[in-house]
Amino acid sequence: MKEIRVTKEQAGQRLNKFLGRILPAAGTSFLYKMLRKKNITLNDAKADGNETLRDGDVVRVYFSDDTYAKMSGVSTAEAALPTFALHTVPEDHIVYEDDSLMAVYKPAGILCQKDDTGAESLNEQLLQYLADRGDITSESLWNFKPGICNRLDRNTAGILWFAKTLKGAQGMAQALRERSIGKYYYAFLVGKLEESHDSVLYLTKNSETNTVTITEKPLSTGSEAKSERVHTGIEPVVSNRRVTLARIRLYTGKSHQIRSVCKHIGFPVLGDPKYSTDNDGLNSYFRAKYHLHGQQLFAYSYEFPEEVPEGLEELSGETITGIVPETFSSIMLGEFPGETLL
Repeated sequence: MKEIRVTKEQAGQRLNKFLGRILPAAGTSFLYKMLRKKNITLNDAKADGNETLRDGDVVRVYFSDDTYAKMSGVSTAEAALPTFALHTVPEDHIVYEDDSLMAVYKPAGILCQKDDTGAESLNEQLLQYLADRGDITSESLWNFKPGICNRLDRNTAGILWFAKTLKGAQGMAQALRERSIGKYYYAFLVGKLEESHDSVLYLTKNSETNTVTITEKPLSTGSEAKSERVHTGIEPVVSNRRVTLARIRLYTGKSHQIRSVCKHIGFPVLGDPKYSTDNDGLNSYFRAKYHLHGQQLFAYSYEFPEEVPEGLEELSGETITGIVPETFSSIMLGEFPGETLL
């Protein structure tokens, strides 16, 4: 018999999900059979698997040691961790950390999560960072696998949030869903933007081309197009006749939202390969002068309200600011000497 006492990090998930993590080789139907037969109990009572676990709950699994080891997929609780990535995250890229969450600077060019190309992602590099530090074990991964909470386009730099615990993941997911966090970006826009914009528009995604279209009203072309409302605030900070540094508030968070909205209002993001044409040669000029690659856009700040969901208590009322990319500093020095970015 194995006795597992639920910790505060494990609390909040359903019993069936919890069992699936600690006994991944068991199979769903087998686990439900064991629950019905009371070979698995919750607080010494019969359970159906839909119960929400609380801190201090006791799960008892009446298997032999050999069966438990077989169903858990490892021979011992301290089996070796896999190698998640060949590289890890530089220490100075961790801009915030508490017991539940980390805020990490993602440079442009790095994937948030791995795809079918096989390229290392920030998510795997962060798992390796925790493994190297001894913060995760093979046993802890049965209960919860840490992971990123939000995403950025591959060639967009800025802050990403990474949950170390289930409570952190749930709290951040709730805050992002409720849009209670102030999310701010900086971007260099092509042209001289002189007025602020508070834009409520509609975004329609084309999955085949991985591009989006912005319209004043939602498109209604049946099942082929589904428009989503997007809200974006764009404020010029400093500008010259060629380029504008803009501070952008992202009220909603849709794919390519900032890039497509800025194009729609006539001031595309500098260097954007999807949404910025080069009819006037400005993109070519800036790429050559400042050695640019990709869109000049980065997520720089998250502002948390006083009231935050459970798991985010350490972030109540806090503002977390990231790292300024080198290309932004170079453009500021060359185009706006004497001005500061933040």
